[in-house]
Amino acid sequence: MLTLYRPPNCPTCTVFEEALKDLVVAHRVVVVVPERPVEGLRDGAMLPALQDNGQTITGHEAISAHLKELESFVAAWRKFESGDACYIDDEGETC
Repeated sequence: MLTLYRPPNCPTCTVFEEALKDLVVAHRVVVVVPERPVEGLRDGAMLPALQDNGQTITGHEAISAHLKELESFVAAWRKFESGDACYIDDEGETC
């Protein structure tokens, strides 16, 4: 699952949240309050930060780039999961 760690007042982070919702992927958003430590985020990590499959991406530009890559990956994945496939059987017949 993707996790977006963001500070409370971050307009760009709101854009990141919307992008994650639009992708319809499992994710959670954690608003980081400076006075409270956050489980799963190392101390002193730059915000915003996006964790994806054990990798932590920090900074607005890097997160934007990662979300664009993820969008391409998800689009390709959904092309093949739709179940609309055609095949050639042993007699050379197609569907």
